Amino acid sequence: MSDITLSLGTRANLLALQTTQSLLQRTSNRLSTGLKVNKPIDDASAFFAAAALNNRANNQTRAQTDISQTSSALETAISGLKSISKLVQTVQGVLSSLTNATTAETSGALVAQYNTLLGQIDNLANSTSYQGVNLINTATTSIAVSFSGTPGGRDLSISSIRSDSAGLNLSTIATGLFFTVVSTISSQSSRSSIESIASVASTASKAAVNGSPALASTGSTPTIASVGSFASIASQASNATNASAPSQASIQSAESVASTASKASVAAVNAAGAVVSAQSVGTFASVGSAGSVGSAAGAAVAGVNTSLLTAVNFSVGNALARLETSQSTLGATNAILAVRLEFSKSYVATLQSGAANLTTADLNEESANLTSLQTAQSLGVVSLSFTNQAQQSLLRLF
Repeated sequence: MSDITLSLGTRANLLALQTTQSLLQRTSNRLSTGLKVNKPIDDASAFFAAAALNNRANNQTRAQTDISQTSSALETAISGLKSISKLVQTVQGVLSSLTNATTAETSGALVAQYNTLLGQIDNLANSTSYQGVNLINTATTSIAVSFSGTPGGRDLSISSIRSDSAGLNLSTIATGLFFTVVSTISSQSSRSSIESIASVASTASKAAVNGSPALASTGSTPTIASVGSFASIASQASNATNASAPSQASIQSAESVASTASKASVAAVNAAGAVVSAQSVGTFASVGSAGSVGSAAGAAVAGVNTSLLTAVNFSVGNALARLETSQSTLGATNAILAVRLEFSKSYVATLQSGAANLTTADLNEESANLTSLQTAQSLGVVSLSFTNQAQQSLLRLF
């Protein structure tokens, strides 16, 4: 107080005690908050630098939330597309059964199944929604994602892909179209009745074949007479110079060839029995006349409409291909979001660590400071007491 006069020593001790008390309060505050910079006056440069880092970290935290929610919406859409693909594959099975349909009733039942499946595809597409965001039942929805967390930012734009029956170019079909007229048989004029065939006259019986007369026996062949012997040749008369050659003996008569025995007469051939006459062929009954055939009216032949079936199969095949492409597109986008989310988490940790380095107090140091200040405060009180005692000693003089 200005109206109270203090000695120089007392004032110095009082000032020291005030400073120590202020430091004690600051140290106690740091120990309680864990921060060495709580307001700009503590350290303006560190305070505002840390505030900027914390703001950036907060923006990234908001970005994490947006990225995570967008990723969940994409996963929901991808799951819906997978289920729709299964339904479209079932549609393919129904079309395969339609190929073998043999009656209009069977075809109608299969067409009803086809139309029901298209309705289920639409229901599933409409149900695939996450927090009011549906990416597969319309082509007008889009999601803007800001990786920096700046409000209104658009670092990535995700457009919806319509995948209901209309988006896949699949439409319901009338029951009678798959099993319909494929050809027409023209009418035929009536034919005249066939005249009755006259009875065939019986074939006259053939006359009996007379027996052949027996063959006469052949007489025996006369024997051949034996060959008579030749007369012997007379000997030549001898001459003066040559001795007489003896006469040659008569050649022996050739043995007579035995006569060929007469062949036995061929036995008379027995007369062959008469061939039995062929029985006469009975008459055939006359064939009744065929009634006239009435004219045939033109007829429509029903069957599977192959041209329509081929066109629908083509559309279903394109729908499956489109679903696969949509899943791939959304999957790639979701992968980008997963990478950004991981980066954002790491980035936030770095920003918060930097801000903490600027403002966080060293509790060990502050604990030591507290002990030291408490001691200094005690010493200041003692010093102030000594100073006052010196002044009090003056009172003994009176």
